Order: sequence, then C-alpha cells, then structure tokens
Amino acid sequence: MEASDTFIDCLTGQLPFDIGTDEFVRNPYRFYEEVRRSSGPVHRTDSGDIVVLGYFEAKAVLGDPRFGHGAQTAQDRTGYGVPARTFLLTDPPGHTRQRERVRRAFTAREVLSLRRRVGDVAARLVEEAARSGTADVVADVARPLSARVVADLIGVPEDLRDRFTQAAALLVRGMDPPGLIDPGTRERIARARVWLARDIGVALRRPAGTGILRALAQGSDGRPAPAETVATCAQLVAAGYETTVGLIANGTHALLRHPGQLAWLAAARHSEQACAVAVEELLRFDPPIQLAPRCALVDADIAGTPVPRGTLVLVLLGAANRDPRVFPEPHRLRLDRQPRHLAFGLGSHYCLGAALARLEATAALAHLLPRRPRPTGHPVSYSPARVARSVQSLQVRLDPGGNGTGSGATRLAG
Repeated sequence: MEASDTFIDCLTGQLPFDIGTDEFVRNPYRFYEEVRRSSGPVHRTDSGDIVVLGYFEAKAVLGDPRFGHGAQTAQDRTGYGVPARTFLLTDPPGHTRQRERVRRAFTAREVLSLRRRVGDVAARLVEEAARSGTADVVADVARPLSARVVADLIGVPEDLRDRFTQAAALLVRGMDPPGLIDPGTRERIARARVWLARDIGVALRRPAGTGILRALAQGSDGRPAPAETVATCAQLVAAGYETTVGLIANGTHALLRHPGQLAWLAAARHSEQACAVAVEELLRFDPPIQLAPRCALVDADIAGTPVPRGTLVLVLLGAANRDPRVFPEPHRLRLDRQPRHLAFGLGSHYCLGAALARLEATAALAHLLPRRPRPTGHPVSYSPARVARSVQSLQVRLDPGGNGTGSGATRLAG
C-alpha cells in the first residue's frame, strides 16, 4: 500500500470536514477545533484512517520510525517521465542516504553565508515596493525574495530564473489531491516538472555550477544519477520557495490583524532579534504547511488508539500548533511565546530548509515593519492550495521614507 493513494482518498472524502470549501481555506482552524472538541486529539475516520490533531500525539508520530511514507520509490504519474518523489517522501534506508547528501550540501555555514545577501535583497525589495506608498507584500516582497534566494542556493543561471520561479510556484499546488485540482492546472504542474528538469539539467552541465546543486553533483559517494539530482532539486525548490512565501505572507497578515503585537515589534524598534522571536510565533499561529501524511509501517498505536499496519495517519500540523494543552489561548497571537511548534515537522523528515526560511522571514519583517504597514481595505485572498496555506495577495500602505517609529508600546497586547 502506498500512503499517497490513501492520502488522496482520505483528503477528498474521509476527513471530518470538507477541505474543498472557500470557508475552510479562509479559516481551517475553526474546523480543527470542532473536531478536537468532539473527538479529542486523535480522530478515526469512517474508513479507519487516523487524523491527529493533538500536539503530543503529532510529536510522537513524527518522531516514531514505525510511521513513514509507505513506499521507497514511486514513479511519476503525469506521463512526462519526470521523477515526482525523492527522499522527502521516502523511508529509510533510501531516505537516509539521500538526505545525508543534501544535509552535507545544506550546511549551517552555507545558510549563514547568505545572511547579508538576504538582508540586502529584502531591503531593496521593500524600498522599491514602498515608493508608491502601497504595495502587495506577496508579489512585491515575499515572492521575489524567496525566488532569488532559492535560485542562488540551487545555482540556477540568470537566463533561466523567470521560468524556474514560475515552475516552482506550481509544484506546491501539486501536493494537493488531484480531485481538488482542475485539469488545466494539473497539466501546468506536469509541465512545470519538465521545465525544472530541463533547467536543472542545463545548470548541471555548466562547468561553473554553484550552490547546493554543485555540492549534490560532487557528493563524496560519487555523482548521483541525473534523475535523482533533478528530482531532489525540484523537491527542494517546492519545499523552500512557496512555503517561505507563505511564511512571510501569512505572518505579515497575522500582524496586521493584531495591531497590539505589531506595536510590540515597533517598541522593539523592529530589531532583528525581536523579529526572529516573532517568526516563531507566526509559524505556530498560521504555518505554511498544514498537514503531514504518514503510513503505519507496522502495527502501532497512538495515545492508546490501535493503528494497524498500512493505516493512513494524517498529522494536522496547524491543529497541533493550536493545542490548548500546550499553548494557552492558542487562537491568540502572542509574540512572546517562543513556542515549541511543529511547523517544520520533526524527526528524520524535519525541514532541511528551516534555518533559511527563518532567515528570509526575519529579514522581510525587519525591513517591512519600519515602513509601518497598514491595511488598505482590499480583500485578502488565499492560494487555492490546501496542503500548503498561503495568503495570495496582501495589499498594504507603506511609509516611503521608512522612518516609522511605532506606538512606543511596552507590553504585549492582542
């Protein structure tokens, strides 16, 4: 049994709420809370699948090797011959080998070396966006910042970057069940994989490759097969590009809806340290990835609930991050929490790009907030994706001079 098959069935028909509605897209947390109140932290669907909503239970599943993805390999089903699955969706021992290759390339030193560049790019984007007095945080800041950082890290040549980022934006949508994606979009997602394969192949053939791509191609255990390198880089793009856009967009939107918290950051003079602390609560409050599918590889249990081998276990990260047993007033944004959230997962599948996502979000906030962002009254729209959650358009007013002093608030208020 492949977890991906039952995952699709569960999402499209077996969850205790309908993820296909606009109401769910706008506020999934209300639905999570209703199920938690009626079923507790672990819910069994009519088909026998398991939905995990509790923090402790989610943490246990994500860190338990008895739960995995249920298949070592999977062929792409688009008909285009491009691998759709890499170590991100496989189990040991194949996962361990491939992840170690990427981990060696994706070092803390590599990420830290980008700190100044990320800050410079964020500052330039915000300055340009603020010139007219209004801007779209997503289109003008979050997307171009994440695109430039990921393209640099992967080593995508300048002449391929426009198509590269367009393709990258489609990959996260491809994580959704096919039943929730119209045929035209499915076709575009399939072709996006082809574009990425071609672009990454071109980059591999260039002698002066840079970033993670070069490190992957020159691993100590020999050059990987081209298909594996292409698939790995494509998955890194999907994980590192669109989700970071979601973190910046969702976080900015949350701050605008909680002016007391925005005032707290203003009182801290939008320092990098204060913004870094804020990012952790923003990740808890509205994470860009809402769920993590797992499959019981052996007979197991979750908090006393029997889980037979082959059962789909759907971990709702967004629900776990609002478990009232762990987070007092879980539906309030409080930037002083420094929470132990699960937005980046846990265990062997913990997000390799977590440090980079934090770095980009911190830089974006540190440069946006001195411009005193305010709502314009334009409606906020969300991406149609369900597995990933992201504000799609967020219009704000900005001070062109960047000399906002904030309210001088000295305490947190929601």
